[in-house]
Amino acid sequence: MAVTSENTSAARPSQPPARRQIQSWQEAEHNAAAWMRHWGYADARARPGGSDGGVDVRSRRALGQVKYQGAAVGRPELQRLFGARGRALEKDLLFFTGSSYAATAIEYAAENGIALFVYGLDGSTTPVNAPARRIATAPAPAPIPPTAPTPIPVAAPPRRESRPGTGRIVLGLVLTAVALFLPGGEDFDPRPNRTLVTLLMLVVPAVLTVSGLREKSHRRYWPTGLGLFLLDLAVGWLGNARLWRGDTADDLVPATPTVLALTAATLLLRWNKRPRVP
Repeated sequence: MAVTSENTSAARPSQPPARRQIQSWQEAEHNAAAWMRHWGYADARARPGGSDGGVDVRSRRALGQVKYQGAAVGRPELQRLFGARGRALEKDLLFFTGSSYAATAIEYAAENGIALFVYGLDGSTTPVNAPARRIATAPAPAPIPPTAPTPIPVAAPPRRESRPGTGRIVLGLVLTAVALFLPGGEDFDPRPNRTLVTLLMLVVPAVLTVSGLREKSHRRYWPTGLGLFLLDLAVGWLGNARLWRGDTADDLVPATPTVLALTAATLLLRWNKRPRVP
């Protein structure tokens, strides 16, 4: 009979392994590996023909040794299995034989927690001592439900941010238009002349436009922009000669908003220099 490997089971089956005729030591080892997988050692694999150092079936949680012989197993065979475990004391030790165990072997197994099994030529397995019965009668683990596939996160579309300094550029262009057209209006009498007043009113929008074009970050700027706007407004008032004609009472009309605008501009410019709290 050809020997075929049965080490492909990945989980403990609900039914015991199928019966088989044990006619060689290789079949005995594969039979032991199948029973170990049934008892919960899902990765148990038989390794026939190799230098096993007393180990014929290996699992992450257990080591198994299989004897295909007619003589009773003695203490030395169990000692060899116990020594092969080394420092991996968390691993269970299982011994399989097709014959029987000597009294000294059963006593040694009880002292060291080795599970003893006897297998039949039909592939059946019978526990001999308490550790073996505990392994053979342990309930099968509940099947692990399939996990739902992890949804692939969909990246949010990149947020479109305005160009740094756009607000300053827009405000500068608006004030530029005011500076070009206001001194030529009917209600505006430029002092001393239209060219000089226009140039004075163009200073603030020029500063706003240039700084907006050179800005690289989105730092806070609206207080400075508002302050410069009020400053440009005060310059426009001071350049209108009509507002200064009259008596002292009449002079207070343009002087008051001018002073207020300059004061507010100064406070806003100073407040904008404070460190920004994250």
